[in-house]
Amino acid sequence: MKTVGQILKTAREQKKFTLEDVHKFVKIHPKFLIALEEGDYNQFSNKIHAKGFLKIYSEFLDLDVSQVLAFWRREYEAMFEKKENLKPKFEVKSLKKSGFVITPSFIIASVSVFLTVGFFGYLFYQYRTYAGAPKLEIYSPQNNMIANYEIVDVTGKTDMDAELMINNQKVITDKDGGFATSIRLKPGLNTLSFLSVSKLKKETEEIRTIIYRAPEKEAISGLTPVVESTESTRESTLEVLPN
Repeated sequence: MKTVGQILKTAREQKKFTLEDVHKFVKIHPKFLIALEEGDYNQFSNKIHAKGFLKIYSEFLDLDVSQVLAFWRREYEAMFEKKENLKPKFEVKSLKKSGFVITPSFIIASVSVFLTVGFFGYLFYQYRTYAGAPKLEIYSPQNNMIANYEIVDVTGKTDMDAELMINNQKVITDKDGGFATSIRLKPGLNTLSFLSVSKLKKETEEIRTIIYRAPEKEAISGLTPVVESTESTRESTLEVLPN
């Protein structure tokens, strides 16, 4: 039976991603990606750290996250529990020795400060979310890639309230802003224009270019040659396939 690391590495290689490619998409340092693939969990500070990165990496590779985590628990969770038990236990010193006394007024003041900071932090977050341009992450395809297959999968994520267009065609997103669709390529240079528009009409745009090299057998099958077109025309005629 394959280990968790072997499952991750095999899935990555099948998608033809390098570790540096994965790092650019999921923002996890390559040393941690290598540690996950090699089962070197001494690189992680604790179990939560390791499981969090493992979940992100598995989702990016379109693996069954629950199954991967089940394999991981069988292989490595006991190791982390053993490490936790070996940590030295520190003696809690009495507050009286330090001369510090917690009073009801101190508790009330602390809670008030915490709630005030939390309230203004929430307002700032809401302002940034609704007033700023929406985030837009393209997981695949990679930019400037060369494909020898006609249909490519397109995946990514934007803000959950934003509207997403690919080459002027609306694409449905899930409740978290994730999206997945397929696009039929034209021979030669293809340009994919991703446009995310927030409710306040703020826009974020990303461009991906793909060169489609049709297999040789298609060239001799008697198909009608594709008429050359400008890049803008080619972009508008790319077919976004239904999910």
